[in-house]
Amino acid sequence: MTQAFNLSQLANNVNTSGQLNAAVGLYNQTPVANGGTGVASVASGNILVGAGTAAMTALAGGAAGNVVTWDGTAWVSAAGAGGALQTYTVATSPGTWTKSPSIKGIKVTVVGGGGNGGSATAGPTPAQVSSGAGGGGGGGASVRVYPAPSLPGPQPYTVGGAGATSSFGVAPATVISATGGTAGSPSITGSGNAGGAGGIGSGGQSNIGGSGGGWGYAITAVRAFGAQGGSSVLGGGAVSVFMLSPGPIKPGQAGQNYGGGGGGGASFSNGITVVAPGGAGAAGVVIIEEFY
Repeated sequence: MTQAFNLSQLANNVNTSGQLNAAVGLYNQTPVANGGTGVASVASGNILVGAGTAAMTALAGGAAGNVVTWDGTAWVSAAGAGGALQTYTVATSPGTWTKSPSIKGIKVTVVGGGGNGGSATAGPTPAQVSSGAGGGGGGGASVRVYPAPSLPGPQPYTVGGAGATSSFGVAPATVISATGGTAGSPSITGSGNAGGAGGIGSGGQSNIGGSGGGWGYAITAVRAFGAQGGSSVLGGGAVSVFMLSPGPIKPGQAGQNYGGGGGGGASFSNGITVVAPGGAGAAGVVIIEEFY
């Protein structure tokens, strides 16, 4: 063929505005360097993945319900955590979770235990007439979705009591954990007493800190305020207490929900030493949602 013939044939595919009809006027696939894919065709349902200056590669969808995820070096099609939620486990004591053959994945939420509220001591030694303690901090939380292939075997979990850590998983699976809140400061001076710090989560796709407990105060010689407990991601911090003479004590309230901090105590002395105990922090929890 001559060059003149090639140009005349090309002109047959150009419209009156000088635009080439790419559907019939091009030959072979467009290379990546020119903005193309470098491939002539793609199988039905496949997607194209870039390969630098080389032709793109095709990734098949795989089995029904699969999702495309990045494994650190390449995109892969693997079983996802989609599907219908069929089992919802709320674990309040340690145990082991074992996957079923048909499961797609799980979502796990771990919450650490709430910190205990501080105790309030009022009495002649040291000399004071009212006392208010700090509240315990709320437990931290961690949340992670696990596709079934990332869980090679049975996975143990722990559930923390007051102020203790909850966790899920064992290597090579990704381990998630959440520390408990710390205890509120006891009151032995009658002045402001700090609340405990909230716990923290780690290892999850979402890590959530618990809120700190409130401050306790001796407001006047005859009034004291025992602080509220901090809340976890599930809420549940204890309410505060208020003591007005003749008292002599108002114990702190217990945490009200998983990971909730206990409240501080409040006390008033009428000449003898009296102690108002702090409220207990609520234990943590491990919640496992299974998808099929």
